[in-house]
Amino acid sequence: MREIIPLKKDIIFKTKIGEITNISLEHDYKILDDLVEGTVNINGTYKMTEATVLDEEFEYTVPFGIAISKKVNKDTIKIDIDDFKYSISKDVLTANIDLLFTCDEIEDEKKEEEKEEDDPLDNYLNDYFKDDIELPEETKTETIEPIVNDVDIDNNITNITNTIINNENKYYTYKIYILREGDTVDQVCNKYNISKEELSLYNNLNDLKIGDKIIIPEVNE
Repeated sequence: MREIIPLKKDIIFKTKIGEITNISLEHDYKILDDLVEGTVNINGTYKMTEATVLDEEFEYTVPFGIAISKKVNKDTIKIDIDDFKYSISKDVLTANIDLLFTCDEIEDEKKEEEKEEDDPLDNYLNDYFKDDIELPEETKTETIEPIVNDVDIDNNITNITNTIINNENKYYTYKIYILREGDTVDQVCNKYNISKEELSLYNNLNDLKIGDKIIIPEVNE
């Protein structure tokens, strides 16, 4: 099962934003009985005006919650950042984050019991007449209903763990690099120690131009 969970957050800065010079994302989460609870941390540097030489640092945390059904195999749950875009207006940075939720479903136990109790004669007859008779099979499915909690960060950050939990005990950092004059794909790959093949999984490397944003993934043990 694959599900895209959209997050949108308006982040108000203490000063005006002239230019975002660097921005990175980190996320972590924990799996509860019927909920996946986590945060996305946004940090980087910016200039108050385009003419400013010094960079100012910023860091904000966006919490999220995703409801899960009983049919989900919790051991297979994985959440990644699928896409990230942002826009700025005066002192507000609007972040749009797409989380990719993936998992496997548990097969219906009743259906398994019915398979085990099948009469061999019935199976034989079904196989014999299968070309002429099609018996409809009723199936029941349940889907995950995503819930995104747009709650106040300051009141909720203390309730959210900072320890990531997933199958591989890893957390993922996504840096956004803004192409400048003279930059090449090879230079970006060398700078962040990543191959073109890995970079192309997250970006369209064709027709890049100055000012384009490149997503650079980092896996941290």
